[in-house]
Amino acid sequence: MSSFVCFISNKVKEIYPILKFSISSIFYTNNFNKEFNSVAPRLINMFNNDNFRSYLAGLIEGNGTFALHSKNSTVSIKYLPNIIIVFKLTDLPLAEYLQQITQCGKVYSKPNRGYVLWQIQDIVSVFIIANLINGYMRTPKIESLHRTINWIQNYIINNQSQLRNLACKLNQIQNILSKLKIHPIEIKSNDISEIDSNAWLSGFSDADANFSINIHRRTNKNRIQLYYKLEIKQTYNKLDLYENKVSFFPIMSKIAGFLGVSVNSRSRVLNSNNKEFYSFTVVAHNKNSLLKIANYFNKFPLLSSKYLDYKDFQLILSLQNQNNITLSAEHLNEAMKIRKDFNRTRTTYHWSHLKNCKYN
Repeated sequence: MSSFVCFISNKVKEIYPILKFSISSIFYTNNFNKEFNSVAPRLINMFNNDNFRSYLAGLIEGNGTFALHSKNSTVSIKYLPNIIIVFKLTDLPLAEYLQQITQCGKVYSKPNRGYVLWQIQDIVSVFIIANLINGYMRTPKIESLHRTINWIQNYIINNQSQLRNLACKLNQIQNILSKLKIHPIEIKSNDISEIDSNAWLSGFSDADANFSINIHRRTNKNRIQLYYKLEIKQTYNKLDLYENKVSFFPIMSKIAGFLGVSVNSRSRVLNSNNKEFYSFTVVAHNKNSLLKIANYFNKFPLLSSKYLDYKDFQLILSLQNQNNITLSAEHLNEAMKIRKDFNRTRTTYHWSHLKNCKYN
């Protein structure tokens, strides 16, 4: 497969990649306009869909990483920014679904390592994803988005300046800078809207939450306790401008306020390196908080395999509400049957909820 690469070097041998693409890609082919026109309607639909954009922001804030060199990096060759989102192996269909509807990046299954990667590396795709989630992030991770957007702004300025200096006409680059609408992005601050105003919590929950069904069998009363639990680390991995740690407590406090519960602090030792891990947890466990989380996910559905766990969780919740928490033997047996194919013990999967997804 043939390809075109143009590099410009300065005196300290730092390499600025102007453009790298294959002839078969959508970025430059004989059918460029035809292929771009087929992608454009999807992009328009995504940018007009607040719920897709907020869901994607939450997912990336939970399981995603913006990888790019810092300003103070001393390496001679600086790689392009890229975005990596990690999924469980069982969520390969979701990774492929998101890649297909965005037409961004590639999906890599790593069965030996137990995960799937959706990796977004080319400049146009990084631009599209950054632009999609800009204004919808809610955690300290927004710092990495802002660095990525600033890189894109500098990339545009540098390439336009270098092209003028070289007086060379590269139609391929012009296509990227004009037809594909790579342009400076207005950097937006954190979304401070109410938690139940969009699908952000669904994306964040697909990354960092889980559902539990605990069964208590007693002589005079059978009881089932349901939990929705969200857990994240306490601090962001970069310091702020004043060299202070940035806490995730504000967003966890907002989620807890929405559910009417408290934020709990937890510490535990990770077996892999004996390092202590500090986290914040929010748990919906009483009737009101469980109904709130159920109403939310009914309105803004989960997209990962956790959707299947949620539907089982919801079934038990509805049985509880019908029977004042005391379950009949029939209902108890149903709960015990569900637990055999639930969370980590789940072996049956279907993805019909993606076919009817509200976010595309």
